[in-house]
Amino acid sequence: MYPFKLKPIYDKTIWANNKLTTIRNVEEEGYGTSWEVSAHNYSKNEIVNGSLAGKTLFAVIEESPKETLGDIPFEKMLRLAFLDAKDDLSIQVHPYNDYAIKYENDLGKTESWYVLDADEGATLVAGTLCEDKEEIRKAVIEGTLEKYLRKVPIETGDFIFIPAGMLHALGGGIMAIEVGTNSNTTYRFYDYNRKDANGNGRELHIEKSFDVVDLSLQSEKVASPLVAQEKSTSKVLVDCEDFTVELHDIVGEASFDTKGKQFHTLSFVHEDAVVEYQDMEIAVNYTDNMFVPASCGTYKIKGNTRVLISYVKQQ
Repeated sequence: MYPFKLKPIYDKTIWANNKLTTIRNVEEEGYGTSWEVSAHNYSKNEIVNGSLAGKTLFAVIEESPKETLGDIPFEKMLRLAFLDAKDDLSIQVHPYNDYAIKYENDLGKTESWYVLDADEGATLVAGTLCEDKEEIRKAVIEGTLEKYLRKVPIETGDFIFIPAGMLHALGGGIMAIEVGTNSNTTYRFYDYNRKDANGNGRELHIEKSFDVVDLSLQSEKVASPLVAQEKSTSKVLVDCEDFTVELHDIVGEASFDTKGKQFHTLSFVHEDAVVEYQDMEIAVNYTDNMFVPASCGTYKIKGNTRVLISYVKQQ
């Protein structure tokens, strides 16, 4: 096998911006999300390079699970998607595994966001300022929840971890890549009394939200401003049971290794680059994402670029 480039799958949303589509020269507007690396039933990305072009990532995993995932079970597969928000997203919470499996026929959802672009003054919600469920319930009913939301100022290069059970929302003016578990279950807790394109209020999931929410959860951002580098540097942004995300600022080239044990996903979040594997050179652009099968072993990334490398550790 070899590193896969994948065809994005775009979804329209009422809060969509046009930052991502402008970068990618997509003429149609209204796409707030783009599934970039997924083998979830909702969206299965198609491979667009090499001998496996035309097959979905899901199909290749199904045919050759050991080669693609290594020692990682399919249930631990990662999902990557862009969020490109002009307006604030609804206040949301994601269920944990046991609840999602029981009620949604899906997996629980833990995720993280790396911010590629943020307007001046942009914020996101990461937790609440109150741990009293009844007080929060009353605020939802009365439409006063906003005063309890914990807002975090956000700039380009920031990263934040969003565990299952934490109230959260991406803010307007932010374009972020989401790295998370293989799930598509979101409970909408509060939506600012907004209407959809037909003038109807969007569905809320109040009771399920209260079933899974943990109002004690909060997250702090990790800042990584884009600055000129003289040599390659790296750091771990998050290392949890579900996934690890590393940030690499590469100057020239750097080598990486799946060791035949775990797949990697690559997110190119600053400047273009080249991925070199054996005798292949695969050009990648800013905002591209890739899937590197576990069987690949050693590969190189060349260029002056910033890349997120995400993977799941062996348990």
